[in-house]
Amino acid sequence: MQIIYFGIIQIPKIDLYYPVFSHLTEELLKSSPCKFYGDTPSVNGNICIAGHNYDNRLFFSKLSSLSSNDIIYIFDNNGFKYVYSVYNIYEVPSSDLSPVLNYEQNEKILTLVTCNNFNNNRIIVRAKQK
Repeated sequence: MQIIYFGIIQIPKIDLYYPVFSHLTEELLKSSPCKFYGDTPSVNGNICIAGHNYDNRLFFSKLSSLSSNDIIYIFDNNGFKYVYSVYNIYEVPSSDLSPVLNYEQNEKILTLVTCNNFNNNRIIVRAKQK
């Protein structure tokens, strides 16, 4: 299988900088965050990226440290930078798909997803493109 990258995610506040795979498999998720829903940052909709929480500094382990108005950068494969501002951080049960499916169709939303290893919920970070 050919590995294709969606782009790069950077979150300066938590010193996060990783390539993002264009699709999700269990094997790829062990190596880097993976996009599992959505199109490109230039298209209205919801881009969803999952990353493991190893309760250290790797991947999405520090997502819960983010706050409203923190900045997230997505770089596409052409090097174009898209800027997002965090507007909501919350948890849902692992079976709840609402963070993927509930969004304003005319906005450019970024949804980051990782596990809360203490209660088996998912930590959700929502951001809007500026």
